[in-house]
Parts: sequence; structure tokens; C-alpha cells
Amino acid sequence: MATRPTVDPITVAVVNNYLNATAVEMRDTIQRTSFSPIIYEDRDFACGLLDATGGTLAEAPGLTIFMGTLSPGVKKCLDLLGWDIVEEGDIFIVALPDYTGSHPADMMLFAPIFHDGTLFGFTASKAHLVDVGAKDPYPTDSIDAFQEGLRLPPIKLYRKGVLNREIEGIIRHNSRAADTIWGDIQSQIAAFRVGIAACQRLLDKYGAETVNACIREIYDHAERMARAAIRELPAGTWTATDHLDDNGVNRGTPVNVQVSITIDPEHEEIIFDYTGSDAQQIGPTNAPFISTVSVSRVAGKILSSPSTPANDGSFRPIRIVAPEENIFNASTGAPTNLYGWPLLTAMEAICTALAPTFPDRFPAQSGGDLCGVFRYGYWPDGRGLFVEANIEGIGQGASIHGDGESAMVHVAEACSRNLPVEIEETKNPTLIERYELITDSGGPGTFRGGLGVRRDYRMELPGTMISILERTTAPAQGMEGGKAASANAGYLESEIHGDMFFAKTPAQPFAGGDLISIRTGGGGGWGDPKQRDVQRVLEDVLDGYVSVESARDDYGVTVDLANRTATRA
Repeated sequence: MATRPTVDPITVAVVNNYLNATAVEMRDTIQRTSFSPIIYEDRDFACGLLDATGGTLAEAPGLTIFMGTLSPGVKKCLDLLGWDIVEEGDIFIVALPDYTGSHPADMMLFAPIFHDGTLFGFTASKAHLVDVGAKDPYPTDSIDAFQEGLRLPPIKLYRKGVLNREIEGIIRHNSRAADTIWGDIQSQIAAFRVGIAACQRLLDKYGAETVNACIREIYDHAERMARAAIRELPAGTWTATDHLDDNGVNRGTPVNVQVSITIDPEHEEIIFDYTGSDAQQIGPTNAPFISTVSVSRVAGKILSSPSTPANDGSFRPIRIVAPEENIFNASTGAPTNLYGWPLLTAMEAICTALAPTFPDRFPAQSGGDLCGVFRYGYWPDGRGLFVEANIEGIGQGASIHGDGESAMVHVAEACSRNLPVEIEETKNPTLIERYELITDSGGPGTFRGGLGVRRDYRMELPGTMISILERTTAPAQGMEGGKAASANAGYLESEIHGDMFFAKTPAQPFAGGDLISIRTGGGGGWGDPKQRDVQRVLEDVLDGYVSVESARDDYGVTVDLANRTATRA
């Protein structure tokens, strides 16, 4: 019987670090060459390297809920098309939620890596394209998959290095921003060239046999670490429920999310079960199963081996259960444009379930949303469509270790960024009149929740807005006696609609001069607020994080602003 080659630990470490560095180089290439601020500023994309069977080899830190979808997505595509059709120079593209785990705007591309005629692996990327021909650029009230944009099955965009012009034409003619999205697709392809060249250099140096032996050891080591960590965890099942405001169509009717997490040290596995969540919705708050796998792997990695890079071995002990036609396992024709919001709420429910038992790993709830509002219209001078949306910062939950961070994007979007004011004002007919932390938005506690932010947009031209604000009725909850934070909210001062608060809304017009104000929620507090150090309460008041009234009512501290002193009431 043939034996596998053995490799020394130094070579394994060198290969592992090289592959992870290559994934980061791919990410940087996409940022430097993409056309849309949603890509190069928000980082609404992910990329990485897969092995020859589609397993996760190396990921660049990026959009968290995207990262874990590349491997199952590529596997499903090639299971459909046949693995034997893969040829050197091919680039595949797909925009079907079943295969990408996302709405159609999140197109996934992947390309094979060959060395000496043998398939070594794949480069892969998924990125949000600003418009793919949906009924609106980002519909919140779609009732089937066919209102949400171009549904492109897995197909070769390039065959042996030659562009399929017919597919290019289909993509371009199904977008209101054809040049922008085609440029973003080309940025993904540029990253593939970087990744392929880097892997070929690695294989030239060490040889395929040695590199593949290193990969097997990388996977096995990650699995051993994860299973060893699980053996040390307490056995049990923890369950929590939460809710979305609504499904975008049945306005005001909450959508319930339930997650049960079972830790089984004996069998060295962690199970995430979404059976108790609501059935598939008529509105677009449905998640394809591939993304449910991804968000579960994030939480499982936090529980098992959070300090090491993720790869296929890390995920072997993690199992996911979601019944068909559940909001976490949507059917083929279901609307999924707001697929991410059940996933964000699932993360908040997981924190609620696990934080009391694992306070060193899970904080109180965060603001729980991306707090985006799309704004789009047409330039009067014929420049075409302007479109923008932001990933906004929220308050993070406090923890047993300290206060929550303020104005940080949700953990499901970790490594994404919000847009700088200068970019928004340069690219769009917008003036940012206010951008500030919101006093008292963080949940009071021994450790205070992080603060949300307020950003006011004065629109200089008429256009259309779509709000994807969520959790306006589900503020971040505190932990261990900590209090809840403020919830997310939008406020509109409009010549057309008057002055009003808004949450999730479908496309509606705004006039030039209207003000759109996004006010994000804070994070939940941790521990009894009356136990917070008096000096820290005083500092919060002086910094504008906490009002004098909240200091008195929530923390039991009387603040004398004139003398900059505080005493326990």
C-alpha cells in the first residue's frame, strides 16, 4: 500500500502562511481595481482559495457571511455541470441563490488552478454588484425570485481563456449600471490571475506532492484543534429566539428566528438547529441553506478554535440542521433579496443563547443590522445612474471584559467598512450634514454597550430611496443585568412625504432638498448598571456618551457638570 509523503512542520507553516497571504493579495487586487465604492470602500465581497475538491483552503479576511459560502457554492456548481468539464483558462460565473447562498446581485465567480496539466484547486470570489436588473436595485418587497434580478445558472464566462461574448451581453443588458458591474467582475478576474500565478510559483518551488501533503496536514491539524476544544466544552443544548421586524411584504408582522446550539463533547461536534424558526416567507427575508451553513460556521469557529485561520478542517466538526422551506433553507423560487437579515438576527440569538455560559467568547447583543438606505436616480447631464448605499456602524454589545465598541459594522460584515463622507459627497449628489455618535444609545450596564451613529444626508437631486433598516422593533438586549440599547431608526424630512420615521421600505421617491437621517442602534449592556464605576460614568457624561439624566436614572450617579464631579446617588 502506498504511503502518504510526510512533511516537516516548518514547511507546513510556510505553505499555510503563503496560501493565506495569497488570499489577502487577491482581496487587495479587487479593492484596487474595482469600479464601485460598494466594493472598494465597503468591501462587500469575499475571495479565497479552494482545493481540487472545492474545500476551503485559504480565505482573505472579508465579508464574514460570504467567506463560508465559496466552498459549498463551487462544489454545488461543479456537481451540476460535471467536474470533468473544468479546463485551464476557464472562468465560471453564477447568480442563482441556490448556488451562491445570496441574492442574484452577489455574483460568484471561480477559476481553476492547473499545474503541469493537473488540477490543483480554484480561486473564487463573490461580490455585490450594484444592479443586476431587479425590479428595483435592492427590492425589499419582492414576492418571488424572478423580481430580484438576473438569474444566471452556473456557466463558463471564459472558456480556455476566451470570453463568451454572449454571456457578457446578457449580463450587461440586464443592468442599469452595465459598465460599473462589468468593471467589478473584471476586478474579480484580476484577483484570480494573482491567485493562480502565486499558487503556480508555490507548486514550482515545492512540487505538487509536497504542497498537497502540507494541505492535508493543515486540514487535519485544524480539525484536531477544533475537536480537542469541543471535548473541553460543557455538554448541552442552548436555545434562543429573536425576531425581524417583518418580511417586507406583510408589514408589521414579526418573523421569528430560533437557533438551538448543541455541544456534544463525546462525539466532538457542534450542531446548529434552525428548526424552530418561521417557515419560508412570502417576502424576501429567506436565506439559502449555503449561507446558513456559513453563518453557523462563524459561530462554531468562535466556540472551537477562534485564534486560527479557517480552512476545511476547521468546519468538519460543525453540523447544520434547517428544514426545507424554512427561512434558513429557502426553496429555489423563494424571494431572497433580504437573505442576510435572518442571518444577522441568528448571530444575535446565538449571542443571547451562549453568552451566559461562554462569557469569554460571546458579548451581549449588538445593533444587529447594516442600517443601509439605498439612494439612486439619474444625473441631469446625461451621466446616467447614480446609486449608493452604506454599510453603517452600530453599537457592539458589552462583554464581561469591558464596554462595547461604538460605530462598528456587524460581525457578519466584519472587515467591511462604512463609506467616508468625502467619497459619498464626491460620487453622489449628497451633502452629509451630520455624522456623530448618539448619546444614550448604548445599553447601560457595569460595562456599557457601544453607541450607534447618526448620519444625515441632504439630497441635492430628486431620486428614489429604498430602506433596508431592520430590528427597529428589536433593540439589542443586555446580559447579566445589563439593559437594552436604543433600536435602529430612520427619519425623513420630505417635501413629498412630510416628516416621518421609517424602517424597512420599498422604493419611494424623494425630492431634491429632502433629508434622510439614519440612526443606528447601540449594543446591549453587561451587568448591573448600578455597579459601574462612578468615575467611568462621569467620563461617559463628559464625553457625551451618556446624558446627565441617564447617569442619574440608569447608573444611580449624580453628575455636577460645572465642577466635573460625580457621586453615587
